[in-house]
Formats: sequence, C-alpha cells, structure tokens
Amino acid sequence: MKEIVFLIGFRAVGKSTIGKKLAERLGFSFLDTDALICEKKGATVHAIVQAEGWEGFRRCEQEILQGLETCGRCVIATGGGAILHQHLWPALKEHGYVVWLTADPDIICQRIHTDNSVSDEQRPSLTGKSVCDEIREILAVREPLYRLAADLVVDTGLLGVSEVLDAVERAVVE
Repeated sequence: MKEIVFLIGFRAVGKSTIGKKLAERLGFSFLDTDALICEKKGATVHAIVQAEGWEGFRRCEQEILQGLETCGRCVIATGGGAILHQHLWPALKEHGYVVWLTADPDIICQRIHTDNSVSDEQRPSLTGKSVCDEIREILAVREPLYRLAADLVVDTGLLGVSEVLDAVERAVVE
C-alpha cells in the first residue's frame, strides 16, 4: 500500500469531505493544498489571486505539491487546478495513489450554488463567467488531465459518502 493518497478533481466534488474521513479510516494525516497555500501566504485564495494573479497562486501551489511527494501516511486533497502541474504528476504518482473524484457538471453547479459555507472570497472565478458556464469550460480542459493522472475514478455524484470511502479504501489498501 502506498502511504500517500492524492485526491484530485474539480471543486465541490468532495475532496475535503472524503479526504478527512478517509484519513481517519486509514489512520493517516489529512492535508489540503489550498489550506497549505493560504497558510504559507497568510492570506485567502481570493486575496492571493488579487495580489499575484492565478499565476502567483499556481507557483505557490507547485512548491507545495513538490514538498508533499515524500509525505508519509497522508491523504492530500488538492486544489481543482493542481492537475495543471502536469510535469509533477509522474513523480507524485510514484509516491502515491491518485484518486479522481468526479461528478456531473450539473451536480457540481448545484453543490456550489447551495454551498453557503464557502463564498466567492474563497473561490474566485477563473474565467469571469457564470459558475455553471465556467464549470463546463474548465472541465473540458481538465478532464483529460485528471484522467491521465488517475489510478482510480470515483463519481461522487452517483455514490454516497460511505460508498465513495469504501471504493477508495478498497483500491488503496490492495
């Protein structure tokens, strides 16, 4: 069993929820790359993007990801755009198991609209378009990248949390 589990996927597919519960089940630590970036920069994602643009945020994200490839006994929820660092994923996959959590764009859109705990301050727009249009546009670019990196694909739109956890745990511990 690899001692790192990377959770990849678009926002609102359940990476943090599943990640925390999976870490608990496996007796691993849980890390969230967006939280690590915010901690390192001392600012919210929105503030970082305003000050440095998405390019600055992605540079910091790359540094964080590179530092995690040797993390032991960790479940790591990555930001939705972490997959854009394609040059890093072969090495990350050597050290860890990559799980792509996915959902239909309509489900993602619905989850984002009903997620009152996370405002636009935490999730700034990537394109300036409406949330649902942005989801479809960004997924069209990222889905092939997620697919390329993934060792396992789990649709969180079709399964409940416990079913997702069971599927991931079975795959990871084999």
